[in-house]
Amino acid sequence: MKTQHLAAIAATLALGAMATQALAAQFDGKLPLYPRGHAASGMQSITAGALAQGVPYQQVTTDSIHVVDAWYKANAAKSCTRVTAAGNPAVQYRCPGGSIVIQLHGTTIISFVTSFPNF
Repeated sequence: MKTQHLAAIAATLALGAMATQALAAQFDGKLPLYPRGHAASGMQSITAGALAQGVPYQQVTTDSIHVVDAWYKANAAKSCTRVTAAGNPAVQYRCPGGSIVIQLHGTTIISFVTSFPNF
């Protein structure tokens, strides 16, 4: 009984550690990641803190540009400026922490590029 209890505690702690890493990967402190997106091909090995360090990052989702755009309208910082171009379904959010670009390339791609510090 005691062994089962200890195993349950260990499993709970392991899940908690994984959840903490997942949450860290979802938000770099400046640019919110889309909650129903997942890492684009080649992005899986980028660490959770890399975006905060200026490494560009991409997510993909099966959600439409309009659905993703609506989420960012509601969740991006109020200091972000939403930019669109006539005839182009892409949307850009220019934020103090960087840019978020939502575009269609077979699937919806969300690109994150952090601002570089001024030297």
